[in-house]
Amino acid sequence: MGAEWQALASLWLRAEKALAKSGRTDLSFEEVRQSDIPEEWKEWMYAKTMKIDAKRPSESFGKTFTSYLRGVPFGAMEGGDTVMANIWCRPGKTGILGLLLCLYWQGEYSGAGNDWKANIRCIEGIFHAILALPEL
Repeated sequence: MGAEWQALASLWLRAEKALAKSGRTDLSFEEVRQSDIPEEWKEWMYAKTMKIDAKRPSESFGKTFTSYLRGVPFGAMEGGDTVMANIWCRPGKTGILGLLLCLYWQGEYSGAGNDWKANIRCIEGIFHAILALPEL
């Protein structure tokens, strides 16, 4: 997936480490169910929690994920408490790892293209916002 992907993965590791200091734990099944994240991402979280294999997303997932990211409050990419208000802003299998997973799915199963590149920048902004939080 190229240098952009590798740089994002490195940034994710730093953000994951910072979030580990937040004391947040994995989401419960009910919290996942009630969240507004895409259904295929929810299914992956359920599968990981139950320690079973998850099914691959549909080809239309890329559009679903792009729409979801466009709905994330812009403040989540600027830092402050806004980013922490997102249900997935936590470490572990129900946390920010899902952003990378969904981006991977988009590139692998839905075709990369301009949406994928824009989504990399969006997720990059989210990870930078996490790293900018003084309490972490």
